[in-house]
Amino acid sequence: MKVWAKVQKKFVRRFASDPEYIRDIRDIEAIEMIDYQERFPCHSPSEALSRVCELVPDEIAIRYLPNGLLKDKSLCWTYSEYLAEVIRAANLFHSLGVRQNHSVALLLPNVPQMLFSLWGSQIVAVATPINPFLDVNQIASISDQANATILVTLGPDGEAGQELYQKALKVRSASQSIQNIVVISEIGLSSQGSCVDPVPKEQDGILDWSFGMTSQPSEKLAFKRNINPTDIAAFFHTGGTTGTPKLAQHTHYGEMVNIGQMSMLGPDPGKDEVVKSRMRVLCGLPLFHVNAVCVSALNCIVNGGELILAGPQGFRNKSMMADFWGLVERYGVTMFAAVPTIYASLLEQPSDSYDLSSLINCGCGAAPAPASLLNEFRSRTGVDIGEGYGMTETTAGAVGHYYYGERLVGSVGLRVPYHQLRIVIIDGEGQIVRECDTNEIGVLLHAGPNVTPGYKLPENNEGAWPEPGWFNSGDLARFDEDGNLWLAGRAKDTIIRGGHNIDPLITEDALASHPSVEIAAAVGKPDAYSGELPVAYVKLVEGSGVSEGELLKYARENVSERAAAPVEIIIRSQIAVTAVGKIFKPELRKDAISLGYMQAANNACPDIQFKVWVEEDKLAGKKVLLKILTPVSHDKDSTLQKLEAVLNRLPYAWEMIL
Repeated sequence: MKVWAKVQKKFVRRFASDPEYIRDIRDIEAIEMIDYQERFPCHSPSEALSRVCELVPDEIAIRYLPNGLLKDKSLCWTYSEYLAEVIRAANLFHSLGVRQNHSVALLLPNVPQMLFSLWGSQIVAVATPINPFLDVNQIASISDQANATILVTLGPDGEAGQELYQKALKVRSASQSIQNIVVISEIGLSSQGSCVDPVPKEQDGILDWSFGMTSQPSEKLAFKRNINPTDIAAFFHTGGTTGTPKLAQHTHYGEMVNIGQMSMLGPDPGKDEVVKSRMRVLCGLPLFHVNAVCVSALNCIVNGGELILAGPQGFRNKSMMADFWGLVERYGVTMFAAVPTIYASLLEQPSDSYDLSSLINCGCGAAPAPASLLNEFRSRTGVDIGEGYGMTETTAGAVGHYYYGERLVGSVGLRVPYHQLRIVIIDGEGQIVRECDTNEIGVLLHAGPNVTPGYKLPENNEGAWPEPGWFNSGDLARFDEDGNLWLAGRAKDTIIRGGHNIDPLITEDALASHPSVEIAAAVGKPDAYSGELPVAYVKLVEGSGVSEGELLKYARENVSERAAAPVEIIIRSQIAVTAVGKIFKPELRKDAISLGYMQAANNACPDIQFKVWVEEDKLAGKKVLLKILTPVSHDKDSTLQKLEAVLNRLPYAWEMIL
C-alpha cells in the first residue's frame, strides 16, 4: 500500500493545512486554499506515464482479455512495456508525417493498441478518438475538423475488422485531410508477438501496424517535442447522433488536473486500510468516450494500477456480461464505471457465488440512476454505487460522491476541488438573468482548469459561454443547503404541460421502480390543450408479462407529481441507447411528436389513414410531415381545412405531402 500512496503523491500533493479527509463542501474549500498548480504538479499524460514507470516498471499496466471472457488467456503489458509501445507509436506517427498541428484519428474498439495510439498521438500531435458507429460522412467531417492525417483502425482479417476497414477506406475517400491508414490485425489481438499481416506492409497509403511499429525505436523519441501544459492533447466529439458532432478540446494539463480531482474522491491509499492492494480497474465502456479514457484508463494508469480491458466490445458483449462477476473475482477488480442501464443488466446476472470483496468503488454517470437500482446493487454486492456527473467539456468528472462523505441517493454529490459551478436563470437570448436560490432549478454552468478552452470550430462556441470562462452545460439542476448537486434533466428534456415544467426523471424513476421495468424514458407528446403531455417508453425485463394499462395505473399511483404522470405507456422490445449507454431520446421525441400529430389527425378525420413522420429542418428545427394513404371520399379541400384547423394548434411546423 505504501508504494501506491507514493505513486499518488507524484500527482496529487498533500499539505499540512489539508483536512484529514474530504467529507463536505467546507473540506473542499479548505483544499482550495492551496493553488491548483501547486496541488497538481504533473503537466501531461506522457509525463505521468514516465513518472509511474520509474516507480513500478515491472507491475502490470494493461491486461487484455481478447474476448472479455473468463476462459480467455489474458495478454499483459508492464509499465515499462506500455511506455515502450507508446513511444513506438509516437515515432511511427511522426515518421508518417504527423506534426504538432495535425491529429491522429482513432477508429478502434477497446483493444490495447487504442491506448498505445491514444497516448502516442498526444505526444506527437493531438489524439482524436472517434465512435466507430458513426456514419462515414460524420467520421470524415470529424477527421477534417481535427486535421487528422492518419486514421488507425482494424484490418480486414476478422469479422469486426472487415466492416471497420471498409468504412475506413470510405472515410479516406470522403476526407480532405486523411492521407494514410494504419491497420491492426485482429489475428494479432490474440497474441503479443508478431502476426500475419492483414494487408501488404505498405500499399497505397495503407500500413500494417505491426510492421510499422517494429521499425521504430522504443527507448526515446526520434523527434523533439516540448509539451506545454496548455497544448491541446485530444479532441473528443460530443454526441454525433444528428448532424456533425462538435469537437471539445482537451489540454494536457486539463487532463492531469481532472485526474487529480477525481483521485481526491476516493479512499486515501496512505491512510485507509480498505485499500488492500493496488487499483485494478475493469474497463467496459468504449475508449472513444471521455468516461473510459479519463475515469477508467488514465485515472488507473496515473495511480499505478492495472487496467483490465474486457474485450473489444466491452459491456456490449452479452457473454462478457454473463462472466462479469467471475471476472471481478478472478482479477480482484477494485473499481469499474458504468451507466444505469449496465448496472440494471448486471443485476440480472447471479452474483451470490462469487467473492466480490475486492470491489471498493463503483462509479455511475451519464444519467441519474433510479433509487431502486442503487439500493438493490448495494444489497446484492455490499458496495455503494457512487453517482457522479461530468461532461466531455469538463474533461470528465466534475461532481461526485466522496468516499468519506455522505452519499445521498438521487444526488450526484459535491463538486470536485477547483471546479466551480453556478446555477442560473438564462433568458431566451442566452444571457444570465440572475443566480438561482438554494433548491431552485436553473441552468448549470461550469468553470475551472479542467473545463475545455472551447470547441475546435469557433462557430460552435456561439452561445456556449454566457460569461467569459463559464460554460453552459444545458443541464438543469439545483443545489441543496449543503452544496450537493441534484440534476433535473436536460433543459431540452423538460416537458412543459400547461406552463408547468415537468422533470422527466420524476416519471422515469417511478416507472423504473416497477419490478418488470428495465428501462423507462419519458418525453413530451404534442397536445393542443396543454402544449405537451408526458408519455413513457418502456422496455420490460425479459419474461415479464405486464401490460401497458397496468404500468399506466402503477405510474399514476407512484409518480410523486400529478402533472408528471404519463398519459400513455408504450412498451418497446428495445429502447435505443448510445454507445456509452445513455438512453437515446432524440428518436423517442420524434416518435412522440409523430404520435401526437397522428392522433390529432385521426380525431379530426377518423375515416382517413395517415402516415406521419418527423424530419430535421434547418429553419424550423423539427418539421412534421403527413401523407394521406387512403382516397378521400368527400371534398378534399374541406378535409385539408379541417386538418389545418386541428394541426395548427400543435406546436411544431408541419406540411401535408399530397
